Amino acid sequence: MNNKMPKYIVVNPGDEVTEKHRAWQGCPTIARTKGGRLFAGWYTGGMIEPCINNYNVLVQSDDNGSTWSAPILAVYSDYDAMHRNIDIQLWVDEKGRLWVMWTQSPFYKTSEPASLKHSYFGDYHKEFTGVEALICNNPDADELIWEQPRVICDGFLRSKPIIRHNGDYVVPAYDWINAENYMLRISKDGGATFEDIVAAKKPQNKVFDETMAYEIGTKLCILARTNLGYYAESHSLDDGKTWSDTAEYQKAPSTRLYIGRLSGGQLALVRSISDTERQGMKVCISEDDGATWPYELILDTRTDLSYPDLEEGENGEIFIVYDRERHNLINLNRETWTSSAAKEILLAKITVDDIYNGSLSENSYTARVISKAEINLVER
Repeated sequence: MNNKMPKYIVVNPGDEVTEKHRAWQGCPTIARTKGGRLFAGWYTGGMIEPCINNYNVLVQSDDNGSTWSAPILAVYSDYDAMHRNIDIQLWVDEKGRLWVMWTQSPFYKTSEPASLKHSYFGDYHKEFTGVEALICNNPDADELIWEQPRVICDGFLRSKPIIRHNGDYVVPAYDWINAENYMLRISKDGGATFEDIVAAKKPQNKVFDETMAYEIGTKLCILARTNLGYYAESHSLDDGKTWSDTAEYQKAPSTRLYIGRLSGGQLALVRSISDTERQGMKVCISEDDGATWPYELILDTRTDLSYPDLEEGENGEIFIVYDRERHNLINLNRETWTSSAAKEILLAKITVDDIYNGSLSENSYTARVISKAEINLVER
C-alpha cells in the first residue's frame, strides 16, 4: 500500500518538486492507459546531471495531453542505500498495469552535490547496479495504489520494454561499463523474474547504448546508440541465443532514438533530423519492417533536442515527448552565471495520417511545453 512506501518514494509530493525549484530537467517518457489516461515522467533535481540530488517525477493528464497535473509521485535518491534513482521509464503492459521504472546508480560517502562552476562529474558516475520498478495495477483509478517497489534486473534502462510474439517481456536494460556485448533482460513469467540475454558484441564499450528492442515477425532486433556516427543494429533468429554481427543501421549523432511497432503493423522511428548533431526531431514510418523509411513528419527544427519517447493512442493518435536545452550549461553567461536555456519537456500529439502526409492536421500539434524548469542561476 502507498503508506508503506520507502521514504525515498513520495506519493503526492509537495511544492518542493515543482518547476520553480528545478534547475534542469530532461530524458522524458510517456505512457497511455487502456482508459486513455496519459502519464509522463522525467528526471531532475540538483543543479545538473549527474548529481546525488537527482530525482524522478511523474505527472498525469486526463484530457488527452491538453493539461497536466503537478507531480503525483517523486522518486528521490535513496541516501540510506547511497543510490541515485535516475532515468524514469514508463510502460503499460498487456494487463493494463503501469510500470514506473528507474535506474539505480551508486554514490559514495565522499560524494558531494554537483556544481556547474566547477568540475561536476564526481565519484557517483562509475557504475549502475539495477532497475527498480513500481507497479500500479489500476492506473485509471481515481486513487492510484502502488505495489511495493522491487529491483527487477541488472543494468541501465533508458528505453521502453516490449512484449514479444510469444508473450515474453524484453527489458532493454544495458551494461555500459562492464559488458563487451549488448544486454537484454527477458521475462517468461509476466515480469515476475528476469534472465539476462547476452546479445551481439558492441562496436565500442563504455558508451550509452540506450538499446531499443523490436520484432520483425519472430526475429528479435535491437538498435543502439554509438559514438561512431551511426545507430548499431543486430538481430537474433533463435530467441536471443545467437546474434548477427553488429552492423551500421543509419547515420546518426550520439543520442537516443525511439523505434517501435504501431498497431497498424508499421514501424515508427523517432530521431534527430541531423545525422551529426542533436538538431531537430522527426518521426518516420516504415511499411517494410525498417528497410526503407519513406514517410516522415518534422516535429521540431531547433537544436539541443533529445530523448524522444512515443505512445500510441486510439484512432491513429500518437503522443511523442522529448526535451529541449535541458540544463544550464546551455546558453550560459559565465560573467553572471545565469542561463537562458529552455529546460523544457515537450509534447507532440499527431496522427499516423500526419506522418503519411508530411504535415499536421487540424487537431494535431508539436513542441507544446508541458513543463519548464525555472531556475536559471547556476548556483543559488
